Amino acid sequence: MDEGTGRPMFATTRSRLYAIAALLAAAIFALVPRTVSVRERDEKTGVMTDRAVRRVPLKQGLDLQGGMHLALELDQSKKVSADVKRDIELATQVLRKRIDEFGVTEPVIQRSGTDRVIVELAGIKDPERAVALVQKSAFLEFRITDKSGALNKALPSMDRKLRELGLGGAAAAKPAGDAVSKLLGGDAAKAKGADSAKAKAADSAAAATAGGVLADLIQGTGDAGVGEMPGEYLVAETAYPRVDSLLAIPEVKALLPRGIELFWGSAPTSVGVQQYRYLYALEDRAIVTGANLVNAKAQLDPLTNGPEVTFDLDRPGGRKFGDETGRHVGDFLAIVLDGKVQGRPPVIQSRIERNGRISLGGKTMQEAQDLALTLRAGALPVPLKVVDRRQVGASLGADSIRGGIIAGAVGTALVIAIMLGYYAFSGALAVAALALYVLLSLGGLAAFDATLTLPGIAGLILSIGIAVDANVLIFERIREELDHGKTVRLAIDEGFQHAMPAIIDSNLSTLLTALFLFQFGTGPVKGFAVTLAIGIAASMVTAVFVTRTFYQLWLDRQPAGAASLSIGSLRWFKGAAYDFIGFRRVAYGVTAALFAVGLGMLVARGLNYSIEFTGGTLLQVRTQAAVDVAKLRAGLDANGLKGSEIQEFGSDREYVVRARVGEGLAADNNTEVATQAVGRALDATLGAGTYSIERAEAVSPKVGGELRGKAFMAILASFLVVLVYLAYRFEWRFGLAAIIATAHDIVLTIGFIAVMDLEVSLVVVAGLLTMVGYSLNDTIIIFDRVRENLRKLQRTGFVEILNLSINETLPRSILTHGTTLATLTSLAVFGGEVIRPFALVMFFGVFTGTFSSIYIAAPVLLWIEQRWPGPQARAVKAQAPGRTGMGMPARGKVPTTA
Repeated sequence: MDEGTGRPMFATTRSRLYAIAALLAAAIFALVPRTVSVRERDEKTGVMTDRAVRRVPLKQGLDLQGGMHLALELDQSKKVSADVKRDIELATQVLRKRIDEFGVTEPVIQRSGTDRVIVELAGIKDPERAVALVQKSAFLEFRITDKSGALNKALPSMDRKLRELGLGGAAAAKPAGDAVSKLLGGDAAKAKGADSAKAKAADSAAAATAGGVLADLIQGTGDAGVGEMPGEYLVAETAYPRVDSLLAIPEVKALLPRGIELFWGSAPTSVGVQQYRYLYALEDRAIVTGANLVNAKAQLDPLTNGPEVTFDLDRPGGRKFGDETGRHVGDFLAIVLDGKVQGRPPVIQSRIERNGRISLGGKTMQEAQDLALTLRAGALPVPLKVVDRRQVGASLGADSIRGGIIAGAVGTALVIAIMLGYYAFSGALAVAALALYVLLSLGGLAAFDATLTLPGIAGLILSIGIAVDANVLIFERIREELDHGKTVRLAIDEGFQHAMPAIIDSNLSTLLTALFLFQFGTGPVKGFAVTLAIGIAASMVTAVFVTRTFYQLWLDRQPAGAASLSIGSLRWFKGAAYDFIGFRRVAYGVTAALFAVGLGMLVARGLNYSIEFTGGTLLQVRTQAAVDVAKLRAGLDANGLKGSEIQEFGSDREYVVRARVGEGLAADNNTEVATQAVGRALDATLGAGTYSIERAEAVSPKVGGELRGKAFMAILASFLVVLVYLAYRFEWRFGLAAIIATAHDIVLTIGFIAVMDLEVSLVVVAGLLTMVGYSLNDTIIIFDRVRENLRKLQRTGFVEILNLSINETLPRSILTHGTTLATLTSLAVFGGEVIRPFALVMFFGVFTGTFSSIYIAAPVLLWIEQRWPGPQARAVKAQAPGRTGMGMPARGKVPTTA
């Protein structure tokens, strides 16, 4: 109420216009671009600089502007932590520091659940470098090499243990001068050359003819003579994986002397014509770690012109480093990063305090810059592994935006044409309100800092078709009031008043579905849910408030008592009196036939789940020329990805390659390994540089299982909440009938997905849940009219009430479904391959939702009321329905309201 006048707020046309102007101003203000400052790294100099960027408030998702999405999880298999919450918080902080210095504009780094971090990098140009950067632990240690020859002394007992385990003797059984000499390393000092290395290997092999596997494969240098490094060993690169696995066996590892740990060199090294890997025995206590590091920067070594990283320690770290290096002058200091020794350990020639350097022989300057960056940001408390990776190219994002704009324009034009053609002047008011609806929806998304995704665009386009539903309900109510001889002003007032309950109930049920999509969805599906929810709110405002204001503005300019409202001369199903309830048994037969077909396809081939639910790798590849699919499949088979799926994706130069878990991929296979295997197959088959990756996804089985569970929970939870809501708004009988009809729609739609062999992705699940909300809308509109007619027609039979209510809402159903189908058609034709399955599922859902609202929900409600009569039905006659057939009026049975 207005305190000054005592009149209801917005009672006058002027106050309503002021409110609309304020909403428009707020939406426009939210959509005005702003200039923000972002920190970026110069690719040439590596220096961080601030740059002013013109930021559009409505952010585009990664699927529209290109970029990478990573879900990173604590790898507890490598390090068990008692405080997972603390570790994930520290990991998030470290990643935020790294990404900020990496120079990505407006990155997203946030926690997800108890042990996962989500990283989204828009417009990333080097995705592999970004993945390496966020996964690198950057745990820096300085350790002294072992001088006691502990490993040499432990090797015989280690080999005995291997023989007890049935793993020893294989190497020793080979001729010493042949296979063994090829596997063993030589002199650790490179200056001695290949001849010295071969001679030392032969001598060691001859001495080990009675030895074991490790004694044969590991060549020690620490006791070989003056000047050689203690604690350093050499293993042939070909034998490196085997030795590493043998040393990792717990029973073998336990035989290593106390106080000693083994570390491999970070990269192989060449001795003569062969590749070898250094193995180091180091003291298990680090003299100082990267926790004391305060700065690190990359530069070129003035002597060798190779990249190196210089570092500075804090005062406590410098004091401790100085004491320890002063005590170990003449010893060798190993620099260990993420469990790998960097380069060959240098000799400590004098006391070292707060400054030092890490030589990176064989590395590039960019790698040195990345190492310095990760050292500055700090070490991760626990290693991270990629469990979900999604990457979209910028060109694919541009195609998606173009397709979305075309689909939106076509769909909107069709809706406008339908509304103007059917409702004339009133339709023009609805179109004007629809224009405000689009502006308010976009402004709402910008105000909430929402991210617009490709499914979000689909949701916005779909909501344009659904937004006119409230207008249709109002216009049909106004028509009914005018038919009863009421004045234009009174007909408009009562039309809005009578339509409000149905508008509120139907929109709230859809809003509940959107909330569950947001709660249980992920990534783009959440974007779709946000768009749908904001669209519902905007449609309520425009249909109820804005359209009403337009009517008042028009009425204020009409002569008193002379207003004549045009709501179009075209009226479908005016005075319809079909016996829908009597036709229910035939409808049951149609439903049973559809169930049988869908169930048959489900049993025959099941559902085609996407890798989002099964785990695996997907690559969308765009080639320069048409490709022989058989040749590409053979290349994938050769790289261990047998059973991979290859299909054209819109053209003969664009393909989707899917390698699912269980089809060449082990269930515990790392997603990065799978992606690299597909990349190798494409390089071998198509040739490097002849194709581009437009989209890449790699999902672990764990994440796939979680998404399946979330999809199921979203459907189940939405069912329960809608049932409670309908029981509150109506009564439990109405809610149960609506839920049974909706379950019917879901089962039929799943059968449709199986028949069409559509891939069940998160986007398809979003379509399924949206269809649930849409189907409930239709049922609620009919039930709301049933409730109203029960109050108005106290002495009318319940069957007649049901038939009357369905017939009265039939024009609304036909028109609303027509506008929705128009937008879905534009999405299916112009929205692109990713959105097309969503449009097809929704398209089928519109038909099955209409069918179930009439032929399932209403008959089920009748059956429930006959067995458990409710308070509203006890005063009516629940007679057995007759049957006249669909399309034939039930003469004398369906009353008309007076």
